[in-house]
Amino acid sequence: MVSLPIIYVAFGFVVFSLPLELPLMNPEDARLDRRLMEYITEFIVIVSLAATGLKLDRKPSFRNWSAGFYLLGIAMPLTIFFVAFLGWWWVGLAPASAILLGAVLSPTDPVLAANVQVGPPNEDAPEDEVRFGLTLEAGLNDGLAFPFVYLAIALVDAPEIGSALMTWAWWDFGYRVGMGALMGYAIGKGMAWIFFRFKDKMSEARDTEIESGFFILAATLLTYSITEMVEGYGFLAVFVASVASRRIRHDEEAKKAEKESYEAADQVEQAVLGIFLIAFGGIIGTGGLQDLTWSGAMVGLALLLVIRPLAGLISFLPSKLPWEEKLAISYFGIRGVGSLYYLAYAHNTEFFPAIDGIWSIVNFTMLVSIFLHGFSVTPVMNWVDRKMGRPARYS
Repeated sequence: MVSLPIIYVAFGFVVFSLPLELPLMNPEDARLDRRLMEYITEFIVIVSLAATGLKLDRKPSFRNWSAGFYLLGIAMPLTIFFVAFLGWWWVGLAPASAILLGAVLSPTDPVLAANVQVGPPNEDAPEDEVRFGLTLEAGLNDGLAFPFVYLAIALVDAPEIGSALMTWAWWDFGYRVGMGALMGYAIGKGMAWIFFRFKDKMSEARDTEIESGFFILAATLLTYSITEMVEGYGFLAVFVASVASRRIRHDEEAKKAEKESYEAADQVEQAVLGIFLIAFGGIIGTGGLQDLTWSGAMVGLALLLVIRPLAGLISFLPSKLPWEEKLAISYFGIRGVGSLYYLAYAHNTEFFPAIDGIWSIVNFTMLVSIFLHGFSVTPVMNWVDRKMGRPARYS
């Protein structure tokens, strides 16, 4: 089974490789293209995180969410460390650039990992640990990867390393993560209350009902904007807000609204994603890998085939999950749109003059991930479902 991202990227590669003089996108060298890359990928990730949060039916707790916490608390830091180490030792990047490479390649993408996530909200089928763990990881780690992007930015020209690390620890990590979670929870609860309050009043008055799809998109963008204004992590806030909004009401009207909101966010995400992936295929076909070296390519392959799987397996050592599920969760560390956003954001700060090689490594890693995980998702997930005694979801 060929996934849609593979088709989009292949189509873009073929079309932009033809001698048709189509408008090209070059985020490495063109500032306008890089800004465009940042804003498009930012929007895709925001909408994807909103949809991801709405899909989670389990009530938040350490026991219910343990799979995601293992991945975030252990696997993600290990991934950042080993990718950064290889970037410094093997590729020859400066320490700050190596940390940036580790940070942008650390998150499992909430956009391209949809095929290995749980389904729409309020499904009758139970959420298995593989799909739930990957969904939760994809929802939270885009927000938690940002502190390490800021760490790279802080260290690139820091006159005093100790002072820079202290500022990063309390501000970029402590305050911004905490504020992102707090704002997401507060705004998510508030927006859900406003939605149902007005929806009930309009129903009583037989007036026009609030359209769930438009409301979730407006609420998502508002959550992101307000959180960024107070210097919190907007990505984290959007995901937390989506999860929190599902804890207001549990009647049939609420379930219907949750499903409509999810479908609206998913449709917007898929529409913009298709266009972007075609453009990404064009980037690959018109020089997106021109600065790739053998050592850089090996770092990308090592991340997908060695570092992420081993980090995932190590993180699940305290877990009692069956080994088949541990292996599947560890394998599907899909890299994608979020990585391109972080890299474009860092590049636009203009603190990293020698960044072309990092672009090629990230482009290559994302390209390999799209094809590797796209072709293997059906057989691997069907194998896991059979081992666990569940009916296979993919045909």
